[in-house]
Amino acid sequence: MTRHLPEAERRGQILRAARGVFIESGFLAARVEDVARRARLSKGAVYFYFDSKRAIFDALVDEELAHTESFLEEAQRDTRPAAIKLVDLGKKYLDYFAGLKSPPRFFMLMSEMAIRDEALRERVTRVHEHFVGGIASVVEQGIEEGIFAAYDTRAVALMMKAIIDGLAGHSAVGIRPDVERLSNDGIRMILNGLLATQTES
Repeated sequence: MTRHLPEAERRGQILRAARGVFIESGFLAARVEDVARRARLSKGAVYFYFDSKRAIFDALVDEELAHTESFLEEAQRDTRPAAIKLVDLGKKYLDYFAGLKSPPRFFMLMSEMAIRDEALRERVTRVHEHFVGGIASVVEQGIEEGIFAAYDTRAVALMMKAIIDGLAGHSAVGIRPDVERLSNDGIRMILNGLLATQTES
């Protein structure tokens, strides 16, 4: 007999179990009964909170994307100069990927699923575009402040999003970021570029 838990805690228990099952077996091979067994619940108890295996998966996607966007939302509310906001954003992502208790392998599973699942692909693309737009607005702020060079803001945002996705991919296979190095010379390189002397080409 399982101990009664508040709904939020029980859902969290199921989602933690499902995350492990999906990562180990893949979405298609995973079964609701596997999730129930790992959560130490009955299959019926799992269905009480989620009406299908896909509903469980979608809830995990919600969690994954919430992590992706939370730091950006903080940056958008931040009233400090753009350069400080970008440095702070970069450090938050570095600390996040370095500090995870386990590699973020669900991120990779979600990306793999999006290749074949049109609805998931569209959702991931919307979040990607929202993120790129948010970064571009911070870069535009820096240009208006006279701090950043007048680059194509979308190009800069796409490059920065690619770096963040790369950190997530590395972390997923157990390669944690070197926070000290990347927080210093890594971020400095992004802000200043590689050229010893900045020139217009």
